[in-house]
Amino acid sequence: MFISLIEIERKFIKKEDKLISKIPTQLTMKNTYIISTKNGLNNVKLFDVIPEGLFLLLTGSNKQIYAEILLLLYENIQAERFGIRYDVMRDLIQELLETHIELGLSLDDMNDEQSESIQGTNNQTSVEESARIKANAILRRLETMRWLSVETRSQFDRYLVLPHYASKLIGLFKELCDAKTVEYQRFAFLIYQSLSGEAARHQPCSAILGAADISSQFRQELIALYNNMKAHMEQVILKTSIQDVLDHHFEQYKSQIVDKSYHRLKTSDHVARYRMQILHTVQQWLLNSTLMEEAALDGVKSGLYEALDEARRAIRQALFFIEETFLGLDELFYQIDVRHNQYLRSSFERARYLSQQNEGTEQQIVKLLGLLSQFSNFSEADTIFSLRQVKTLQEQSLLPPRRMRVLHQPETHIVVDLPEHVRNELKEKSAQKMRKAVTRKKVNDYVLQKLDGRRQMELVELAPQSAEEYILLGYIYLYGSDGGSVFHIQRNPGRQILVIGNYRFNNHTIKRRGRGYNGV
Repeated sequence: MFISLIEIERKFIKKEDKLISKIPTQLTMKNTYIISTKNGLNNVKLFDVIPEGLFLLLTGSNKQIYAEILLLLYENIQAERFGIRYDVMRDLIQELLETHIELGLSLDDMNDEQSESIQGTNNQTSVEESARIKANAILRRLETMRWLSVETRSQFDRYLVLPHYASKLIGLFKELCDAKTVEYQRFAFLIYQSLSGEAARHQPCSAILGAADISSQFRQELIALYNNMKAHMEQVILKTSIQDVLDHHFEQYKSQIVDKSYHRLKTSDHVARYRMQILHTVQQWLLNSTLMEEAALDGVKSGLYEALDEARRAIRQALFFIEETFLGLDELFYQIDVRHNQYLRSSFERARYLSQQNEGTEQQIVKLLGLLSQFSNFSEADTIFSLRQVKTLQEQSLLPPRRMRVLHQPETHIVVDLPEHVRNELKEKSAQKMRKAVTRKKVNDYVLQKLDGRRQMELVELAPQSAEEYILLGYIYLYGSDGGSVFHIQRNPGRQILVIGNYRFNNHTIKRRGRGYNGV
């Protein structure tokens, strides 16, 4: 019922949007959800944020070294927080370049014009001096291409600082290189906590927008897992040996995808624990006009939006986005399972194909020796070796003959006549058992005998003197309460417990039923 009401509200919002003088509505995922006004939103272009030619550094022959230097620069600046000294970073780059030179890598094209003129005056430079010259040239090139900026502070010390776009880009490169473990359940917990915790009561607008941002990150992580599986599947198809296929399967796919993401998503890190609670909470928000109005007022008071209508639209869009994210999880999980099975099938098919096409070294040696033994001019006694293919016949290799199923032959039934005295003993035992059985008629007769024409009596008059009478008293309780006997038990308001001998019971009143009763 909740979902149908929400769908109606969605359609109403879409119709309402068409009536606002055809103003385009845009939903952005940057911290808040913003609805465009008549003036519209300024469309920011990519190269208005980052300088042109920024990525030329990563397209040359030394792109691997430049990538390592950028990651090294990012890690050290993150540790220092406010920038790293120029000379310290130069020494770190020099040490990295010396390592590459010792490994025999060519770094000649990493010099700029200034360093080449300096190096030309002295062609007999050492490895350390050459690495220092290249390190200075790299820092100047990074500054020229605006990957970093140099600040001169007190005592004329120079510090390296990353611009905001460079810091975000290198941070993204680092995340791509590090196969970290993703905790999917953490996203669901944060969304549920944001929608139902203290933040939702004090700052409802910020809580809803924050939950929408986390939902966006959660969906991006799932889509990234799906795309990574596809990338690994394309990589394993290009392998040219069985060992490469096995190495990729166990060292890359299993360690990076299965162990760190897929297996956790399907078992301990599954989001089903919070999914229904999140959907129920979102529906409560959407269907409660009081909560929605409080959230809109909070958005205006906090300065996130200028008008209440704008705040209401943004909050509804955020809640709809959260709902669509968690309603679409089944399809995402299904596609991830399909992609995982496709990788397993591709890996198996590639390994089987390579095993059939590429023979191992031992198998090739066996074939070569067999050909030598066939085409040799020497006799069998003169040859150094002789190869024979021997096939032994074993009992286990033969298919056993089918045997017909033997028909079942039941045993002959022998009828033995019982003697007359045995038959009489069995009849007497059955009769005694029937006489000892407690029936409703026996209980009715016993109670009527005790009433002796009276309309009622107390249970104390039926005080048991033996175990059989105590058991019979229990049946009087039972049959006197079900409405199928000639009497009924009227419970006394005051609880009176009688203890007579070894027996303990409650005292109530037994009353005879009316004349119209025909119970047996």
